[in-house]
Amino acid sequence: MKKGCLVVVALFFVLLAGAAVGAFMLAPTFLTETLHTETVTLNVEEGDSLHRVSEKLSEKGVVRSAMWFRREGQTAGVDRNIRPGEYQIEPGSSFDDIFELIQTGTQRAQIRITFPEGYTLYQMGGRLEENGLTTREAFLDATNAHFENQDFEFDADQLFFPMEGYLFPDTYFFEEDYTAEQVVSVMARQMEKVLADYSDLAAEKDMTLHELLTIASLVEKEAFGDHERDTIAGVIFNRLEIDMLLQFCSSVLYGLDDGKELANRLLYRDLEEMHAFNTYQFKGLPPGPIANPGRASIEAALNPESHDYLYFVVGNGGHNFSRDYQDHTQNVEAYRSQRTLEQ
Repeated sequence: MKKGCLVVVALFFVLLAGAAVGAFMLAPTFLTETLHTETVTLNVEEGDSLHRVSEKLSEKGVVRSAMWFRREGQTAGVDRNIRPGEYQIEPGSSFDDIFELIQTGTQRAQIRITFPEGYTLYQMGGRLEENGLTTREAFLDATNAHFENQDFEFDADQLFFPMEGYLFPDTYFFEEDYTAEQVVSVMARQMEKVLADYSDLAAEKDMTLHELLTIASLVEKEAFGDHERDTIAGVIFNRLEIDMLLQFCSSVLYGLDDGKELANRLLYRDLEEMHAFNTYQFKGLPPGPIANPGRASIEAALNPESHDYLYFVVGNGGHNFSRDYQDHTQNVEAYRSQRTLEQ
């Protein structure tokens, strides 16, 4: 072999060895990075081994390599000191943070708050205040500030609370020193994450995300259960298609109380009130969501049931749907008779 060839071969192996050393040195950093961008709940049960904990973290998308987590944990002696409990793994947590957490059984104090699907921002603020995290007023102010700092593509002039519909209803674990702004940011990011799953389908249906959330909120407030969400969504689209008034009581109630929805009973005279959310007076969708919808209602708004129903009224265990006004009138009379008997 010529001398020049020997030099090239030698150089190749030097570079290969250098790459191998570099990969070896970078591997710990790469493999010990946590991946999650949202707070993850880790349930460690009595008797769970380090192997089982690593599998749970891998399944939840927290760690890149369960094997590497076990390796590091064994080196640190974690496998001998695991304590059962429910732990909140914050974004950016290191392996050492998680090791300390599951060994000491302690973490920063957190408040667990559940927001039911269909809650308005006003109701969410009330629940936060009940739990001592922030005041309703501070929360609502924070939602308005968040809206001002974002680039939303809809007109908020007729809305009581511009962020209505844009905070995802779920169970959250907030650190007890969270500000109202931090709470809003967490909940808004969660809705963004949910909507990312449906944005392509909404675009295919020529529907803006604002329209999607508005329809989903109507479904959320009207449906008695999952079994009729798709059907109610179908009624909405059927009425819109023939330029018929939606006539949804839930939207009227929302508008009567400036988005607070304190009233639980609608009177006939309320249907004459001239406000933007009165779907008995104005055709088309209301100017924005009337509540914060959950995933099931969002999916129903994107996948309405195909039928020819135009009306529905409360019945036993749900709503009775009808295709024409005559049948609807009979269903209404049946409902009134049933209420009279119950009284």
